[in-house]
Amino acid sequence: MMRKYFIMGILMCIFGLASGGRATAQTEGLLGEYYGTVNMTELRATRIDSQVFFDWQNGSPLSGLGMDYFSICWTGFVTPVESGIYTFYLTSDDGVRLWLDETMVVNQWKGQSPTEYSASLTLEAGQPCPIRIDYYENTGGAVIKLEWEGPGQTRSAIAAEYLTPGAGIGDRLLYWHRNPHNLHYYKMIGPMTWAAGKAQAEAMGGYLTTINDAAEGQWLAELFRPVSDAAFIGANDIAEEGTWVWDQTGETFWNGLADGTPVPGFYTNWNSGEPNDSSDEDVATIYLTSGLWNDLNVARERYCIVESDIGQLNYDGPSPARTTLQLEDAYEVTVTPRQPVGTVQYQWYKDDTPIPGGTLAKLIVFQVSYEDAGLYTCQITDETPATVRTRAAELIVVKKLPALSVTGLACLATLLAVTAAMRKRA
Repeated sequence: MMRKYFIMGILMCIFGLASGGRATAQTEGLLGEYYGTVNMTELRATRIDSQVFFDWQNGSPLSGLGMDYFSICWTGFVTPVESGIYTFYLTSDDGVRLWLDETMVVNQWKGQSPTEYSASLTLEAGQPCPIRIDYYENTGGAVIKLEWEGPGQTRSAIAAEYLTPGAGIGDRLLYWHRNPHNLHYYKMIGPMTWAAGKAQAEAMGGYLTTINDAAEGQWLAELFRPVSDAAFIGANDIAEEGTWVWDQTGETFWNGLADGTPVPGFYTNWNSGEPNDSSDEDVATIYLTSGLWNDLNVARERYCIVESDIGQLNYDGPSPARTTLQLEDAYEVTVTPRQPVGTVQYQWYKDDTPIPGGTLAKLIVFQVSYEDAGLYTCQITDETPATVRTRAAELIVVKKLPALSVTGLACLATLLAVTAAMRKRA
């Protein structure tokens, strides 16, 4: 009997809500990325918030997020109807940072009771201005409020009609991040030694980052600062003491210790008194709080910043990762690209063989047979061009799924109750 794959054309929303909602239906507000830690890792959900004006007190912003120790990033654009000087007000408990037109204008990344900050900027009528807010909640009350005041606009929360959602930034530790200035991709890995970071970076098709100018260093510091206070970069003098080179190219950019000299045409940003080789220090880190560099011993462990000149794609899935079905059931598996550039293309594979017509984000196989059992992967491509082959999802096909007897159901309920009680005591 001829088998036929039926492919359903469901292009998944780039930022699907964890609660099952869809971000694409809403075009006003700011895109909020909600994280399960204070350092913008463990992305739990994305949603579009019509306003950033919240007082959660001692509660949680959404299901699946704790009352404490979470963080949020809002991205998008604000568009005024009149030209002039606008003042933006932020009230935050705890840490907050604000970017307007790609410039950080508020930097108060610290624990605090509700505190107000402000910054002013000249805006043009009808011209979208990029806006980004980083926020984290430690313990106690949780407050974050964004207001503005300007021509014909009394101080108030910025209404959704003046806001447009952005693309978001993604998990700071798991995602590749695209630098809009040089179009390179960056990812943080670790913690690990410099040598281990170098090896893993090369295995990923990249290298420990080379910082070519102040803008690149500032962008890295602002992006990865929530994750760690320092990270390894590609600078080192392992081959010859005092001759500092970039690992990517082997080019010398600095000679000597702190009183040494940069090689003409190369950018440097050593901290005061560095490099000093105080403890046989042959590799460099960047302080993500300031962007300054320091030399460090190769045996130390730090996060590492990986850079790639070629396009990289982030994705979730395939989901579900493992499925057991009985004959003639329907099989569905989905991948979700995160922050792709331009049009996305898909090609599904079964056991490394392309599936005819399998060219959308969701693959559906109706009435599975034994021949459908196997490993399913998807090749995703965007316009950078970047291509990634996903992890494998496994399909197991059986003649008939076993049914739990009444006794079996009772045993399962007892087991779950015992497990819950043990967790509560722990």
